[in-house]
Amino acid sequence: MPDPVASIANAIQRDGGDGIVVVYYPDLGVRDWLVSEVESIAAVETSVRTDSVKDARTHMDSLVLLLPANERAAVEELDGARDQFLEPKRAYPVVLFLLRDGDGARALREAPSLASWVRGSDPDPELLAEVDVEAERRAFEAGAGASPEEWLARWRAKEIPMDASNVVLSYRASLLERR
Repeated sequence: MPDPVASIANAIQRDGGDGIVVVYYPDLGVRDWLVSEVESIAAVETSVRTDSVKDARTHMDSLVLLLPANERAAVEELDGARDQFLEPKRAYPVVLFLLRDGDGARALREAPSLASWVRGSDPDPELLAEVDVEAERRAFEAGAGASPEEWLARWRAKEIPMDASNVVLSYRASLLERR
């Protein structure tokens, strides 16, 4: 299962100072919390929150958290300003927050330059955190040779040794167990 925190951290580290990272949020109620999480994940000395693409360009030595009021306009402006974000070199990327399936996300699909630039640097934490239980159960069975319920029955009967790897497996099985 993909790790949303690791995906965001990897996107920020991978793009360093020459990229734009897009982080999708499900609704405005979650956006501020997600912005704070991104700041803590990035672990940088300085970060700046702004709603302006123009302002984002001026903060070369900070992680810029771009929170535009008009996401479509921001995407269109970024699409046309790629070179301005590449030179001079930035210390950290710009992190653009877009409402999933909102105007900005739709505009990004129509912005070929920006879309190709951010491809692979656009984690959606909520989607990454979703679990396909049936796929995880199949993976468990393939690795353990038994369903989570069968494996747990043997574990609880103390037929399986209590070592570190089996303790981890018991936890995973208990999350997948049908009750």
